[in-house]
Amino acid sequence: MLSDADMLQEMDAGLAHVASLQLALADKLHGMAQAAEEASEVADLAKALEGVSRSLRLTYALRVKLRKDVRSLDREETRRAESAAREEAERPWNRIRNTVQTLTWREIDWEEEDEDEFAEKLDRILDYEALDPAFIHLPLEQQVARVIRALGFKAVLYPPPQGEAVEAEAPSFQSSA
Repeated sequence: MLSDADMLQEMDAGLAHVASLQLALADKLHGMAQAAEEASEVADLAKALEGVSRSLRLTYALRVKLRKDVRSLDREETRRAESAAREEAERPWNRIRNTVQTLTWREIDWEEEDEDEFAEKLDRILDYEALDPAFIHLPLEQQVARVIRALGFKAVLYPPPQGEAVEAEAPSFQSSA
């Protein structure tokens, strides 16, 4: 499949060819106008030369616009690729952050704790954990438990209702307070 940038470059190549033909025609018309002896013939050739010159200027202007569009598309593709790479790198951290926030939300005394301060504290802990290369390879439950302990809560599974087993997929945590 042809990308937008490739298509614009192909169009630019075609316009370059058209411009060379227009330039050759302009040279020929100029030569003919200089060789003409009758004023009416010179006037007609000058009018034709003016039309070709205008067309040539428009072709050059369109080529400049296409080149700007190609550079813009290249910048946009680069920006999208960088954004996708950044999102991919942040995905596990966002998953950890969201899980920790969900599991600790009810344990926080919101009269004493400010939401922004809690978010900053959580971000600092995640930044610290990011320094340990082994942390990101731990299972999500261990990562979450480690961050919750660093926040000052005790990561303890709630006891299951009678007769039910603890689900490993969705652990619940309890405050140590």
